[in-house]
Amino acid sequence: MDRDKFAGVLDLKIALSHVDGDSDLLSELAAIFVQDYPRLIEEARDSILKNDCSGFERAAHTLKGRLAFFGITKLRDRLLSLERMGRDRDMTRAAEGLAEIENEMEHVLAEFKSLIPEQSP
Repeated sequence: MDRDKFAGVLDLKIALSHVDGDSDLLSELAAIFVQDYPRLIEEARDSILKNDCSGFERAAHTLKGRLAFFGITKLRDRLLSLERMGRDRDMTRAAEGLAEIENEMEHVLAEFKSLIPEQSP
C-alpha cells in the first residue's frame, strides 16, 4: 500500500491502527463505507424533511463514527455538531450543515476509493 497517495484528510496511520495494520481489511472497510455512504446521507436528508430529530442524530452519529475510524477528524467534528442538533431538537441549520458535509465528502470519497484495489473484469 503506497502511503504517500493518502496524503489528504484520511489519516492512514490511525485507520491502520484500528485494523492492526491489516491493509486488506482496511480496503474492505473502505469499500463498505463507499457502498453505505449514500444510504446514510439519504437517511439524514429524509430525517430533515420529516423533522425527525432522532433519525437525524442517529445518521450523523453513524457517519461521525465511521469517519473517525479513518482518522478524518475535521468532518468528524462537524458531524458531531450535526448530531448535537438532532439531540437538542434544533434542526434550523441541519440542511445547511448536511449540504456542507456532502460537498466535502466528494474529496473524501475519492480517498476512500483509492484504498480499494481495482477489481479485475
